[in-house]
Amino acid sequence: MDLGLKDKVIVCLSSAAGIGRGIATELAREGAKVVITTAEPFKKDLDEAVEYIEKETGNRPYTYISDIKDPDSIVKLIDDAAKDLGGVYGLVNLCPGPKAGGFDAVNEADWADGYEKCLHSYIVAIRAALPYMKAAGEGRILNSTSSSIKQALDNLIISNTFRMGVVGLSKSLAREFGKDNILVNTIGPGRIYTDRIKYLNTMRAQKEGITEEEYTKRDSADFPQRRYQTVDEIGRLAAFLMSEANGSLTGQSFLCDGAMTTAY
Repeated sequence: MDLGLKDKVIVCLSSAAGIGRGIATELAREGAKVVITTAEPFKKDLDEAVEYIEKETGNRPYTYISDIKDPDSIVKLIDDAAKDLGGVYGLVNLCPGPKAGGFDAVNEADWADGYEKCLHSYIVAIRAALPYMKAAGEGRILNSTSSSIKQALDNLIISNTFRMGVVGLSKSLAREFGKDNILVNTIGPGRIYTDRIKYLNTMRAQKEGITEEEYTKRDSADFPQRRYQTVDEIGRLAAFLMSEANGSLTGQSFLCDGAMTTAY
C-alpha cells in the first residue's frame, strides 16, 4: 500500500530515541521529510538517531534542537521547519514521562512539570503547526500518550491525569478542524521494548543474578502475546494514521499494547 507520504514534511517532537525514533524511522521509510528533535543536552542522541534512521531507510532526517518545556523553542522549531522544508503536513507529539508516584508522593512542582511536558507542549506545537496545515488544505496530528488513556496505571497519577487531557484535546480538534482536512488521533503505547526498557531490565536482572533476556521473558510471561511490543510496530501504526491512506480515522484513540489493557 502506498501511504502517500513521500516528501511530506512531518515534525516529530522528542524523537531522538525510543518510541519517537521508532515512529520517525517508519515515516522516513515511507519517504517523508522527517524532522527529529530533542533538547540540547541530548544532542548526542539526535546525532545517533540520524545515523540509525538513514541506515535503516536510506532517507536522512532533518534535525532541530527544541525543548518541549520551552514554548518559544517549540514555536521556533515549527516555523523553522516550515520555512526550511516548505510547510508542515504532519505533527507527531511525544514527551518524556512525568514523575511517577501516587497523589501523596508528588508536589506542586511535579504537577507543573507534568502539565508542561505532557499537555501544554502538545497545545503549543499544535497551535504553531495548524496555520501551515490550513494553508495547505490538509494535515495530520498524532498525539502519543500511554495505555492509561484506557485504564489508569497505579502509581502514575500525573501521567494518568494529563494523558486523558490529551484525549479530550484530540477529539475536540478532530471535530473543529475536520472541515480543513486535518485529522487528529491519539496513540497509547503499552510495554514497548525500547533501549530504555532494555537498560532498566538489565539492571533488574543483575540484582537477581539472571540475564536480561531471562528477566524480560519472565516479565512478559503473563502478557497475551507473551512478549513486549516493538518500536517498529507502534511506528507502523503511527505511519498509517499520519498518511493520506488514512482518510477518515480521526478523533480516535488507538492502543499498541498486545491486548494487555482490558478496559474498553
